[in-house]
Amino acid sequence: MIAQLSGTLTEKTPTRILVDVNGVGYDVFIPITTYEKLDQVGSAVRLKTYLNVREDALQLFGFSTQKEKNMFLTLITVSGIGPKLALGILSGCAVEDLARFIVNGEEDALTRLPGVGRKTAQRLITELKDKMAQFESEKDRKPAFVRTDVEAKYQEAVLALVSLGYNKNSAQKMLLPILKEEPAVPLDELIKRVLKTV
Repeated sequence: MIAQLSGTLTEKTPTRILVDVNGVGYDVFIPITTYEKLDQVGSAVRLKTYLNVREDALQLFGFSTQKEKNMFLTLITVSGIGPKLALGILSGCAVEDLARFIVNGEEDALTRLPGVGRKTAQRLITELKDKMAQFESEKDRKPAFVRTDVEAKYQEAVLALVSLGYNKNSAQKMLLPILKEEPAVPLDELIKRVLKTV
């Protein structure tokens, strides 16, 4: 089992990175929360990892903290939640906020997370409510911020720019600084701003 990975960050996107470890490149799926903590390409990176073994593939998932990895491992114990869905859920909000949603039975907040419908939200609350103590946050944590809308807007903008002839990586690099500075910017305005910069 590959439990940790240390190496050089050679490629990165909001959901996937490539880590060079002594000449071997590891393709790693990550949540947005981990992406936000990464340095520039070429820098050293250390991740807590989980290797998912399937009949047709080996998938490596990476996390910036042990707490994030622990939440991921807890999520995939719920019936109907696989590694990809668990990663999407972690991309939607901070670990501490997710724990609070589950403990408080906040179905509406949970259904705003990627891939979570009403039944899945209910399963999360029923099956995990008593397992959330380890994820409770400090009193001074930041307020909950669900990234679902921002992520959806980002994906739509990337598709729109690619359809206009832009390179996908270039589109991503131009969009991220704008969304980080102003996450509430409307989709059409976001695309217009990128077009003006070229």
